[in-house]
Amino acid sequence: MKILFVAAECSPFVKVGGLADVIGSLPQALRKRRNVDLKVIIPLYRSIPESFRAKMRPIGRFYLELGARKRVFVGLKSLQHDRIDYVFVDSPEFFRNRKNTYGEPDDALRFTYFQKAAIEALDLLQFEPDVIHVHDWHTAMIPLLLKTKYERHRFVKSVLTIHNLAYQGIFPIQQYLPFNMDFDYRFEFDGYLNFMKAGIVSADVVTTVSPTYAKEILTDYFGYGMQKLLKLRGDSLKGILNGLSYEEFAPQTDKWIAKTYDIDTFNEGKLANKEALYRRLNADFETPSMLIGMVTRLVAQKGLDLVKRVFDEILTYDNVKFVVLGDGDPEYVQFFKDLAVRHEQKMRIVVGYDNQLAHMIYAASDLFLMPSKFEPCGLGQLIALKYGALPLVRETGGLVDTVKPYNEFDKTGNGFSFSHYNAHDMMHVIRYALSVHQNDPFAWDTLVRRAMGEDFSWHRSAQDYADLYKQLKRKKRE
Repeated sequence: MKILFVAAECSPFVKVGGLADVIGSLPQALRKRRNVDLKVIIPLYRSIPESFRAKMRPIGRFYLELGARKRVFVGLKSLQHDRIDYVFVDSPEFFRNRKNTYGEPDDALRFTYFQKAAIEALDLLQFEPDVIHVHDWHTAMIPLLLKTKYERHRFVKSVLTIHNLAYQGIFPIQQYLPFNMDFDYRFEFDGYLNFMKAGIVSADVVTTVSPTYAKEILTDYFGYGMQKLLKLRGDSLKGILNGLSYEEFAPQTDKWIAKTYDIDTFNEGKLANKEALYRRLNADFETPSMLIGMVTRLVAQKGLDLVKRVFDEILTYDNVKFVVLGDGDPEYVQFFKDLAVRHEQKMRIVVGYDNQLAHMIYAASDLFLMPSKFEPCGLGQLIALKYGALPLVRETGGLVDTVKPYNEFDKTGNGFSFSHYNAHDMMHVIRYALSVHQNDPFAWDTLVRRAMGEDFSWHRSAQDYADLYKQLKRKKRE
């Protein structure tokens, strides 16, 4: 079974968000299954480290037609990494000489070029996939192009995975039409070019990154205008939960933390890692206090308006410490900086992203806060569970599918949660978690052991995708 992944980012080469983690991990999990021949195609960005570039080998070049431009250069380079074959689309014009992964003025043209290049590269690669698996708006036109513009690949089946429906690749049609690129009404939505819409109406199967998110996007609140089209897909819309790479995230073997630990030694491990984290942050905090951690993009989606509303009160009156790592909207960056100044004895904020520091926060935290407004799957809560940092989440998307709230009566659950997008509901649950941590250490330790024992590896999700590919391959033969 031949599978081609096409995506805009992939860890460890280039990462902007959780999409890169999926494209870096899911192929690895699929590779372990028999009879799967898999390749991954991504753009060759300037930001890809030289340590990877130096190992790439050129495998060919060709020219494609991009509307009125009849000969646009495409270079292909390959690299085998961890036994996966990666192909990089090399364009000095569109990727190699650009500063940004996304957000360039001509993104509509850049990613149209990338998608056409990925399809036309199949001939040079001598690789005819049974299924092309595309991800998010940057590659969502490929299913439509296969059906309308590439007759020789008309039998290739397609899967579109929606990682975040809030980002659809919406551009003024006027940016697109001057290039005369075979405009099709299925590209258009509400008078604009919409990459995601093209994939939703054309892919053989549409998946999301959690079962709950697959239901949520059928509603007006979460559907971002696509809900009616998605309802029409019926049984062709499926929710498959993302997994976590336990090779990268495992407190027993983590090279980034001060003291490794497991399900039997987490109390000693948490204490040692708190001490190391506080030294790193130059914070003279008492280690017995409950530590609340956040590793997040500082954007509205992540529920930060709730934090703004009540955390002055929490840090004033409750025996907690608070550490935040992230970057994003200037409004939230400034809020957390000001909060840390007002509560210097209880809080630290590090603006930016530091992989080692992120691991240290997971290993040291008692509680991991994710009050998201919406969360298609979420990676932070999966990492937190494995590190025994009990997630406290809002009940949405993949957070519902992975975090089960503590029930003090039957002693079940693996974390804490609240339903309504309400700051005081969140504060109430934080204080409830604090009371369990302070007054019932046996219950807390039981919760931590249960959380660390959860299995959200890619094994189950990869099997679900493998089964889906097999179904599509059978339909291809029919």
